[in-house]
Amino acid sequence: MVTVNIGMLHYILDHVYGAFVHRTKITPPFFSRGWGGTKLELLERLISQLFPEVEGQNWPPSLIQPIWRTVWETQNACLREGVFRTPCDEQLLSALPPESHNARVAFLVPKDVPPQKMACVVHLAGTGDHTFERRLRLGGPLLKQNIATMVLESPFYGQRRPMLQRGAKLLCVSDLLLLGRATIEEARSLLYWLDSEAGFGKMGVCGLSMG
Repeated sequence: MVTVNIGMLHYILDHVYGAFVHRTKITPPFFSRGWGGTKLELLERLISQLFPEVEGQNWPPSLIQPIWRTVWETQNACLREGVFRTPCDEQLLSALPPESHNARVAFLVPKDVPPQKMACVVHLAGTGDHTFERRLRLGGPLLKQNIATMVLESPFYGQRRPMLQRGAKLLCVSDLLLLGRATIEEARSLLYWLDSEAGFGKMGVCGLSMG
């Protein structure tokens, strides 16, 4: 009887596939356009703003006003999608590609439960997660616990992906830093909106990999 170690087989196949793709150059590499030049200098200046010397100096974040549309609705839950202008300041906005200027978010909420008696978790995207579906599946079981799910589409991903970028292959190293900084600003503003506008009493953030 012949036995196969599935884990080892996956390991070998993964490395064979990686070597094949890398050597044949079927797909472009990450950061094919280098470091990003002046964008790196901008990000270095802005990074200190994330950790101010005075406590509370960078709070509250910019208030956003998403424009919502209902995707579907059942007796127990409602899924809406919203669009809002990214709350990044003008310097950061000028470094982002135009496609990333408007943020997209999905909002899965239990019905007939007041926000004060619900919690909400903001789910951030992992590398290569261009859609809402994967993270919304995580939010489905949470509905039974009266926990809403908010899913943010990352800059440079999904409908916010630059025209010249293929898949998740960011063109410059600075794009990765821009993605991270913009995601932080947008997530902070979403949490602030949940608190000040939607009236949620409890909020949290979760993510896998890059998220």
